Amino acid sequence: MENNFASKAEVTRPANTTAYTAGDVVGATAAAIEFTNVGSGGGTGGHFVITDADLRFDLTSVPASMTTFRLHLYDATPGSAYADNAAWDLPSGDRANYLGYIDLGTPVDVGATLFVQVGDLKKKIWVKNSASLFGYLVTNGGYTPASAGTHAVRLNAIGI
Repeated sequence: MENNFASKAEVTRPANTTAYTAGDVVGATAAAIEFTNVGSGGGTGGHFVITDADLRFDLTSVPASMTTFRLHLYDATPGSAYADNAAWDLPSGDRANYLGYIDLGTPVDVGATLFVQVGDLKKKIWVKNSASLFGYLVTNGGYTPASAGTHAVRLNAIGI
């Protein structure tokens, strides 16, 4: 029997306009994002396939120089504990929980919102001990963000 899962994580970044450089984490004070109930194990872990993802910014126009984003995935809260605007890296303490990444593309202006979606991903994931997946959203290009801006990442998956 096939199980379908969806999880959305909404984040409000700090109240500043400190510019990002390529490779910076975009998030809250504690920038790791938790995607709850996306695992197929009902809280005990399991295998699933991420089928599609989308990224939404609650902004009315694309900031100058904003480009693509990458979502780095983990099967537990990363020990690196990066905050917003930290340079992302894969330190030795995070390697055991690292699951790879998803490229999310460049958000486009769809009126009062910026949005990008990626379909047909087929990214197989194994979450060891919970129904949650964790991630860092990283910008691939530098830009100046809006103060206290909100964004959301949504993942859809099929249990296997």
